[in-house]
Amino acid sequence: MALTVLLEGDPLAPQQARLGAALAARGHRVIVLNAPRIADQIRDEFGQACTAVRALPTWTGSLRTRQLRRLARLERVDIVHLNFLMPPLDAWLEPGMPPVVATAWGSDINEQVFPRSPRFRAGVDRILHGAAAVTSDSAPILASVRRRGAGQHGRPLELVLWSADLSRWQPAPWHEKAQELRAQWQVPAGAMVLLAPRQLQPHYRTELVVQGFAQSRWRDMGVLVLKHHGKSGEDVWSAEVMRQARALGVADRIRHAPRCSYAELPAVYAAADAAVSAPDADGVPSTFCELMALGVPIVATDLPAYEGVLAHGTRGLLFRPGDPADLAAQLDRLLDDAPGRARMIDDGLRWARDHGDWQRSVDAFERLYHHAVGQRQAPVT
Repeated sequence: MALTVLLEGDPLAPQQARLGAALAARGHRVIVLNAPRIADQIRDEFGQACTAVRALPTWTGSLRTRQLRRLARLERVDIVHLNFLMPPLDAWLEPGMPPVVATAWGSDINEQVFPRSPRFRAGVDRILHGAAAVTSDSAPILASVRRRGAGQHGRPLELVLWSADLSRWQPAPWHEKAQELRAQWQVPAGAMVLLAPRQLQPHYRTELVVQGFAQSRWRDMGVLVLKHHGKSGEDVWSAEVMRQARALGVADRIRHAPRCSYAELPAVYAAADAAVSAPDADGVPSTFCELMALGVPIVATDLPAYEGVLAHGTRGLLFRPGDPADLAAQLDRLLDDAPGRARMIDDGLRWARDHGDWQRSVDAFERLYHHAVGQRQAPVT
């Protein structure tokens, strides 16, 4: 049964565009709220239809809530999917609203990394308690959600990865474009490319990546490519990272990959010989699924969230959180152990085929939507 799905969340998150496009391709009507860039991505990058609408600013309070209720009624919204949980979004839990599926992220839940006010926490808890279903891309985040009282009355809590579209994320089609990118980045002939694909924001610890690169033999054998995402504050943090790179004597080995469309992203990843990810807290990023599908080995922080996805010495190499010397050691191991690197690539490809298929993730979201619409339980107030 086709549904009308309203998406609200981070107005710059590519995951929203991917999900909206996938739902539209399956015949659902997709409404994107207060995220014109996401709507443009769905239409222009993915070639799918969607409806872009705006609502009053969050500070308008009860006036905004009444407007959302009218919007849901006029557009005949069947389900609201919240990606990014914050207090103003708990308006969707008011009486007369459609059922809600909420996706919890580390920035919503992990207060060790993202300290939150009591008001913020109360608003997130209201969403978690009132949602018809809650998903996350990380088992530890889902466990935190459960400890905060979500999943009561039999409402589903489910791990759903933001995986890779395996029809597109394959190595062969991107080889030629990847070589063009390496030329654009002015990668010397025969040099290795280490890609830092995560966001240029402080909590992704790009400065730690630069430190590990500077202490490893990669500084002599290759370049470090920093991927830009076009997020607010990115230029400021990029400048700080480059200041540190100059102090470490590796600024001339750093390259910058500007923001690109999602359609162009596989070529960026395929241009890398390895990828590195260094946050101290994380979910399971779609980046890992995509890199493994392309056969790019990963060096990442050893985090509980990665259990079952990355496995040290088989599907990637893991280093101690916050330890640039250990990161450098694992980067050097990747250079020294060619048979081990080949095994990591093969194991990653198998994992991506078996567990990282985006279509299965969309199946899971659809199932939860239909469950929520079927239940239509009264919101918790």
